[in-house]
Amino acid sequence: MSRRDGWIIAGTAVGVLAMLGLGAWAVIAITASKHPSTPGGGSQAAAPVDPLAAAAAQQFADALADDDVAAAKLVVCSSENPQPAGVKVPYTVKSLTVNGSTGTLTLVKGQDTAVPAVRLVKQDGGWKVCGTA
Repeated sequence: MSRRDGWIIAGTAVGVLAMLGLGAWAVIAITASKHPSTPGGGSQAAAPVDPLAAAAAQQFADALADDDVAAAKLVVCSSENPQPAGVKVPYTVKSLTVNGSTGTLTLVKGQDTAVPAVRLVKQDGGWKVCGTA
């Protein structure tokens, strides 16, 4: 092997190593931009979910899917459902406006607790509650 051949082999080896280094740098740069690190140097991870919170969320979703009001009340906070089970709270109509086949209903819960107005729509010959107004 001649001296010239040695330089060619050495140059090729340096070129291959440079390409490998450039490739490794590109992989690290792309990965780091998709997963930024926290100031402490660790990677960000999702906070663990409290299993009881996950169970309550699933119980509420299941109750909604089953139209099971009693089951939903078990996981609704007391400020949303302040009456003990079995105690009925009266609702009274504060106002009702109708314009053709739509309307708006405002209720009062108990003596003076305002309830968000609901939208009424006439469907199939009857009136239906269709969300908040």
